[in-house]
This record gives sequence, C-alpha cells and structure tokens, in this order.
Amino acid sequence: MKTKQKKSLIKGAIEFVKLQLAGNVLFWGTYTGYFISDKILHRPSITALAVASILAHVLFFIINREWVFSDKTGKRKTRGEAIRFAIFMGINFFINLGIIAGLEEYFHISPYIGQFIAGLFFTFWTFIGLKYWVFHETKRHYALTVESRAIKEKRRARVHAATK
Repeated sequence: MKTKQKKSLIKGAIEFVKLQLAGNVLFWGTYTGYFISDKILHRPSITALAVASILAHVLFFIINREWVFSDKTGKRKTRGEAIRFAIFMGINFFINLGIIAGLEEYFHISPYIGQFIAGLFFTFWTFIGLKYWVFHETKRHYALTVESRAIKEKRRARVHAATK
C-alpha cells in the first residue's frame, strides 16, 4: 500500500473515531433534551424530540467543523459547509424522527429505546455523509493544475533565458 493511501486510511479512521465521540454530543444532547421536555415540561413526544434534536444539531455542527473534519489550510468554505450540513442533517432529522416514531407506533418501543436503535443506523450513515459530502476536502480542478504548470514553465523559461 502506498504511503499516501496509508495516511488517507489512517486519517479516515481517526475522523471516524472523532465523529463517534462528537456523536455523543448529538445523541446525549437530544436524549437529555427529550427527557427534560418529556418528563419536566410535559411536551408531546414528537415536539420534545424535535426541539432537543435541533439544539443538539447546532452544537454538533460546530464540533464537526472545528474538530472532527477540520482543515489546517484555513481555506474552508464555511458557508457551503453550513448549507450542506443543514441539508444533510435536516434529512437525517426527519429520518430519525421517522425511525423513532415508527418504532413507537408500530412496535410500541419507547422513544428512549428508539433513540438507541436509530443511533446504530446513524453511526455509519452520518460518517459517510459528513466526510464525503458536507466536509469533503476540495480537490484542485484539473484546468487550474494545467494552467499552473504552464505559468511555471513560462517563468522558468524567462529565468533561464535571463541567465544566459
């Protein structure tokens, strides 16, 4: 295996572990918020879950952007990431509500247990979506690479001609 592939594989594994740690913020934030809304504030189940989930998602985005998928170059497109994150996690939000509500409605499984079951699905699904769509590393466009080479060659030719 090439060194670059090994580094990429190691980086991916580290990001996966970091995402699992960050996912605790999303999971336990939603779980705790649901408990407070359900048991203390006596909100309807779906409302309690939705509000808790939205608040936990905001914190989850910040942690993912700043820690899990951080880019040391400083050339991040944060606005694009925020939009992609909102779309992806919005879809996940409704999938999550559907899983939990479906388990409660059709299998009489408490939302407290349903969140654990949904969490198993999202363990891998979220990593794939965040890594390869939301926080993906931007690649240099081929045309820019070709243009850069041409500019460098012209510069070298000028320098070479000037030294003769």
